[in-house]
Amino acid sequence: MIRVLHILHSMNRGGAEAMLMNYYRNIDRTKIQFDFLLTEQNRCQYEEEIEQMGGKVYRVPLLTFCNPFPYINGVKQFLNEHPEYRVVHSHTSSKSAVPLWVAKRCGVPVRVCHAHSSSSGRGLEGFVRWGLGIWLKRVATDFMSCGEGATLCWYGKEYLNKARFVPNAVDMEKYGFDALTRQAKRDALGLSENDCVLGMVSRFHPVKNHLFALDVLAELKQRHCKAKLLFVGDGELRSSIEEKINLLNLKNDVILAGLVSDVPNYLQAMDVVLMPSFHEGLPVSLVEAQANGLSVVASTGVPHEVDVTGNVDFCPLEVEAWVKVLASKMEKGVTRDVEAVSKVQAAGYDIITAAQWLQDWYIEQYNRTRNK
Repeated sequence: MIRVLHILHSMNRGGAEAMLMNYYRNIDRTKIQFDFLLTEQNRCQYEEEIEQMGGKVYRVPLLTFCNPFPYINGVKQFLNEHPEYRVVHSHTSSKSAVPLWVAKRCGVPVRVCHAHSSSSGRGLEGFVRWGLGIWLKRVATDFMSCGEGATLCWYGKEYLNKARFVPNAVDMEKYGFDALTRQAKRDALGLSENDCVLGMVSRFHPVKNHLFALDVLAELKQRHCKAKLLFVGDGELRSSIEEKINLLNLKNDVILAGLVSDVPNYLQAMDVVLMPSFHEGLPVSLVEAQANGLSVVASTGVPHEVDVTGNVDFCPLEVEAWVKVLASKMEKGVTRDVEAVSKVQAAGYDIITAAQWLQDWYIEQYNRTRNK
């Protein structure tokens, strides 16, 4: 069995983490096993499932720009104590340069950098990340990304044909539409048949722009649209979101579901998925939503390549533009795309096929370097 070491900050519920777990659940774990090296010191939301599938979770100190040495020394000590890891796969954007540099010095032959976003950030932090990106190309042996935008951002135009596209693939059977589940979940949430449910599935983080979604809902209510907003997720901005809900008098129109283990069931209850993010890589949550047959309204900061069903509208971050699109959908009547699953599969986002490819790739790289 080949053990692959994945490097992340945490394995809590998030886009990159969800994508990685989708692959982990669908590889042949008698051939490939995933282990995780994290800087989050608390137990993570996916940790129990990882352990049940035979994976191991290890921890090193947090990487900080001010004092990176505890992290560097922690990774070095870990790899020296665990020479069995010949494939290291890092998911921390340009920060991957640091653990992959340590892995190179420790003699790890396969060092993978995986880009999950299409923005390096702003200000000093963005500049530092950009600088690390240059270093990254000298220490990684292989480059992967969720899409063209992430490749351009982290690796540059010259890597469009070098970086391997790893789709944020989903389980079609799990996310396909089911009318009975939809009705049961809507009943449990106290939603009526006439409610148009706008949903967001994401952590409460500034980049996700939940406050904009509240502004859109408030304007729709002013126009007497029968709309509700369902937030699935949690995070640092929860108090700010709750304050704005009260300020806009939307307490009866917004559902804060929190962190849930049955995201597919919540998607069944929705009618339109919103993603007003300032920027994204290629969000797995929108692939899941489209597999469910949902229509999506996304900001222009979301890569257009995420539209694999033709059911995604892209709008600038202007409340009036979003209200116009959503009001039009409600007036016409929101329906599910009955061919959504086949469209998502045809675009290469079926997890069964994608996991088989990644599994074979790991085996090939391991065998190629086993005598080095």
